[in-house]
Amino acid sequence: MIRYFINRILVIALIVLCVIFILFALLYQLPGSHIRLMSMHGNGDSLDSIYAALNVRDCLFTKYLRYCYNTFFHLNVARSITAGDRMLSLRILTTLIILVCGLSATLLIGVPLGIYTAMRKNKASDHVINVILQLLSSLPSYIVAVIILLFFASYLKIIPVIIYPKTPLSFFMPALTITVGGASSVARMTKVNLLDVLDQPFITALRAKGLRRKSVIYHHALKNALIPIMSFLRGFCSQLLCGTLVVERFFSLPGVGSYMLNAVSTRNHIEILGCTVVMTVVLALMNIATDVLYAFINPLIRLSHINRSGYSAV
Repeated sequence: MIRYFINRILVIALIVLCVIFILFALLYQLPGSHIRLMSMHGNGDSLDSIYAALNVRDCLFTKYLRYCYNTFFHLNVARSITAGDRMLSLRILTTLIILVCGLSATLLIGVPLGIYTAMRKNKASDHVINVILQLLSSLPSYIVAVIILLFFASYLKIIPVIIYPKTPLSFFMPALTITVGGASSVARMTKVNLLDVLDQPFITALRAKGLRRKSVIYHHALKNALIPIMSFLRGFCSQLLCGTLVVERFFSLPGVGSYMLNAVSTRNHIEILGCTVVMTVVLALMNIATDVLYAFINPLIRLSHINRSGYSAV
């Protein structure tokens, strides 16, 4: 399991480096790019010693190595003439809180709702919930944000329209906005997978042994139904990350998404690259987490990895 985890980290680290290089090369070719003004030299560190020993010239590749060195060894993600690094580092926590709250709420709402609709298949409540889920999943995030703001701030008047940033209340509506569409998708997928598992022969055998329906669902069927949901979470994490761009801008939260949009509007290429690096690393870490959960739920992955490593599966 540890070796599987290390292999996933190495693969995703290579993907992150490739993404950084592609974006770095594209921004480098833009007319008047700030990246062209970046120096390949630092403050006499070890990378400068390597450059001096190899006698390399200032070019795209050496600037890329300097940027990666500053990013991963000194955490200078958005190094520029402004205080980009400090501003970006303060905004990373905001984006992470929204992502974690949104993903947690999506699973806590979507999975039980999918189980409930699967247990009440073809009943009136099942049809009503399906219609509501289809409607919520088809709404864009900015429409959901407007509805939530009008409902809680204008109609119920339990949340003020203008909230001081980085208070617990300021994260409620943004997290709820990205949860609505995700929870509906997870609920529908949970229902479909759970109904498919309930039709399997081993479920019929368990029911024939006298086990109660709820015990079969929660202790046997649900674990098998969660395997496709873990695969779905890989792509869903990227949707959540893109959804923060709109949510942070709409609710005026100082996150990475709003910072990136401001950098695009002002054509600050180094800050654009820094925001992309942060979002790529966050997405990679979320993919690692889903891979580990997938391997934890599905024992076939652990057994196949043990067999490839030359150990006995017993």
